[in-house]
Amino acid sequence: MPEETKKINWTKIWSFIKSKVFTIIIIAGLIMFSAWQCSRIEELKRQQKISDQNQAALTDTISYERQKNGELQASIAVFVADIRDLKKLNKDLYDRIKAQDGKILDLNRIIFVLRQDSVTLRKALVEKDKIIEKLKKIDDNTYVAGWTLPFKYDSTNFEVIKGRTYIGVTNKDPLELVHVDTELLNKLTQIDLTFGHKEEKGMIRVYAQTAFPGFTVKSLEGVLIDPNEYSGLAKKKHWFQGFGVGPEVTMGFNVTTGKYGLVLGAGIHYTIYKF
Repeated sequence: MPEETKKINWTKIWSFIKSKVFTIIIIAGLIMFSAWQCSRIEELKRQQKISDQNQAALTDTISYERQKNGELQASIAVFVADIRDLKKLNKDLYDRIKAQDGKILDLNRIIFVLRQDSVTLRKALVEKDKIIEKLKKIDDNTYVAGWTLPFKYDSTNFEVIKGRTYIGVTNKDPLELVHVDTELLNKLTQIDLTFGHKEEKGMIRVYAQTAFPGFTVKSLEGVLIDPNEYSGLAKKKHWFQGFGVGPEVTMGFNVTTGKYGLVLGAGIHYTIYKF
């Protein structure tokens, strides 16, 4: 004879529905749902900030600002995107990242120009270290002189240029000289350049600054692959992060028998806090 099918005890089910346990479960469920909604809203706000940041990066132009120490700073809004999205936003930066080895956290690119006029060069020339060698005879009509010109702009920005100049004798009586050629033998330049990211007026910008005279930026751009180090765009750690599926061991209540018991198996769980 087959076992008799157990009848559902509706009295116990109704008793459970009216119990404090069921009320607590409903309240806890509502709290978790509300927390999930808040978390979802925060994530949408974060995604909107990233979208606004990328829109600014697409349309922004380089801005210049003189710092308190006198250095000139150039800055522009950066992209915030993973590799896949960056390919759509800026193909050049995408190609440069793909050409790198290892895990790329961020990448910046700058093309800058250094242009000094005669006044600036005259002020920076270190006269005591300036060298103009004596003319050396190459042949009856050609002489050469070596020279060194050191320019010091401050304690960390300088350049030293070495070369030689050829002088030709076109006539000896009266003496007539002509410049034949000047060649550059060596040029040593040291530039103190500060380069990085900053948060300014709710926007992440890549910047470059230096005290080297004549500094201007022709092109400046950058991308952040992981924005979590910036407070405005980072995923926040908070309670009630979301649902998940996996193995569980928990206490359960059988509404058909009205008894509590230990339940082992797969189930849906909710993450209370995410680190």
